[in-house]
Amino acid sequence: MAALMLFRWMIGQWGGFPDFDGHFHLTLVYRIANQGLWAHIPWLPFTVLGEKGPDHQWLWHLMLLPFAAIGDADQALAWAAACNAAAVVAVTGFVMRMLGVPAAPLFAVLAVAAGTLMPYRLMMLRAQNIAIIFMMLSVWAMARGRHRALAAIAFLFLQSYHAAVILLPMALVGCAAYSLAERRAVAGPLIAVAGGAAAALLASPWFPRNIEYLLFHILFKTAAPLHGEQLSSLIGTEWYPPGWRNVLMQSWPAHLMLGAAIASQLWRRTFRPDTVLAAGVALLSLALYFGAVRFAEYYIPFSALAAGLAARDFSPARGMRIALVAWTVLAASVGLTQAARVALAPPDHLAKIGERLNQLGRPGEVVFNSSWSDFMALVWWAGGFRYINGLDGHYLAYADPARFAVWLALGSGQMDDPAGAIEAAFGARFAVVARQHERLARQLLASPRAALRVDSPEGWLFEIAPAGKPIPPAR
Repeated sequence: MAALMLFRWMIGQWGGFPDFDGHFHLTLVYRIANQGLWAHIPWLPFTVLGEKGPDHQWLWHLMLLPFAAIGDADQALAWAAACNAAAVVAVTGFVMRMLGVPAAPLFAVLAVAAGTLMPYRLMMLRAQNIAIIFMMLSVWAMARGRHRALAAIAFLFLQSYHAAVILLPMALVGCAAYSLAERRAVAGPLIAVAGGAAAALLASPWFPRNIEYLLFHILFKTAAPLHGEQLSSLIGTEWYPPGWRNVLMQSWPAHLMLGAAIASQLWRRTFRPDTVLAAGVALLSLALYFGAVRFAEYYIPFSALAAGLAARDFSPARGMRIALVAWTVLAASVGLTQAARVALAPPDHLAKIGERLNQLGRPGEVVFNSSWSDFMALVWWAGGFRYINGLDGHYLAYADPARFAVWLALGSGQMDDPAGAIEAAFGARFAVVARQHERLARQLLASPRAALRVDSPEGWLFEIAPAGKPIPPAR
């Protein structure tokens, strides 16, 4: 409860949002509330999602369904984000208690605050939080040999988020830790995870399209080699490699905790398998962290868990417990201080454009958006329309390379007749042009087939007349 109140207060102090991903997720929650449990994703027909896209975060969205009952959408978003963050603290503390970690609440605080990228990223309404929860529960299940429970966790995890694939290397770490401890081959964790994940894929109402979507995420989007401008234009900054200097500075409290945990095990030569498992998952997360900033969200909690288990093995004296309190205050201040400094977008980002779209357009019409990252805000303000690209730029690139090439050329101002191209390639009557695509905006301003409807700080809204027809008057 204390974590919930703190997170809600901090979100209330922001006065904006780090991104609009949470708005997209809550929009899906409202859709489930209004249309039934198996609501499709209809907004990106040209992308890998198609006309009736699979919701790979379906179970997590279902967990958020109670917040759809809050009448004020802004309040619903704030409370959903705060509860989503507080759930990580609660489950992490619970798992630590179950594994015998001393002063589990302190280590739970360290798990969500011992780095500059936390807790502010936890306060964004995103599925990374449910991933941490399921990963923690999976470590508990492996540590206690609860393989049936582990299979159930894998099933629920994959119904909640594609990040469940991380359970496979985690299970390998668990097999290695317990094989060494028991001096025999242990394959239970891997079998349980594979079985639960396979059942989740087969049980999905979107089968077999959900398998293609999973492979897209793993092989095309995440693992595709990207360089230069492609890297910055097609994926969110959370997928950028941070560089070793940033890894060192962003998460130095976690590094110290993990280092201390490993050093204590080596010094005492007491390699308890659950401690080895937690340290192994932390090292796995660290390797992923070097590839993408977002994996700090896994690395920091499991570094804290490894440190807590090492403290259990070490049986610290009273003086050490006092030192732990001091360390918690120091390390947690790193994340809590950064949460107050995070860059925010205004809460009404693209609201004027969305309001005008709702006035001018008809439900189901296609809207060209020059920036894929605008999609999340646009669907919040104008959810009755369909858009060209969103969630990540790869979504269109995978499903329709030809249209993707046109979309890129339009955004860079390389089309001689952009209005004609927008209408011919996408059948769009409206175009939302982001500020970074000013050249395209100038072309449309000069086009006899395009009329400016909104000029806002975030971009421009144009209405495009079909070929051979006059531009309709402003309404």
